[in-house]
Amino acid sequence: MSSESRIWTLSNLLSLSRFFLLIPILLNLAQLQRGWVLFWVVLALATDFFDGYFARRLNQRSNFGRIVDPLADKICVLGVCLFMVISPLYDFPLWFFIFLLAREFVLMACSLLVINRKHVAMESNRPGKNSAFATGMAVLLFAMDVQPFGWIVLWIAMALTVHSSWVYLRLFLQQVKQIPSADV
Repeated sequence: MSSESRIWTLSNLLSLSRFFLLIPILLNLAQLQRGWVLFWVVLALATDFFDGYFARRLNQRSNFGRIVDPLADKICVLGVCLFMVISPLYDFPLWFFIFLLAREFVLMACSLLVINRKHVAMESNRPGKNSAFATGMAVLLFAMDVQPFGWIVLWIAMALTVHSSWVYLRLFLQQVKQIPSADV
């Protein structure tokens, strides 16, 4: 079995664990247990760091990992954002959640197009990682009720996300233009 087709690797298991870490994060958010929220978020960040580290170090890079790693990140961040939008305990802006959700749907549709045509998942890049980091920090600062820093980082995250979206869309267009259409 090629390394690209393996699913059950240490790096992929670490990525998958983030789906489960969302549960204690949300439970502790609901109870305003910010210390525990911070603990679970730091643990999730550690799994995010180590899944990439082990994928490179142990040669465990795979198409599955290229999909599940950012998907786990997005679901965790969007899940926390949605909770904070709905909960009266937090003052997280609905417009930013909608912005993130729309962006993820557009990028997911583009990714699926590339996967469908090229049969490979594109890797994340530096602008995408920067915007994800800033967004995660903004969400964490809102969860920890650290203002005005939450708002400052949120606006930085917004700018970085717009930039990374532009970069990804250009990359997707380049990939699609290189692929001959199956309809011809």
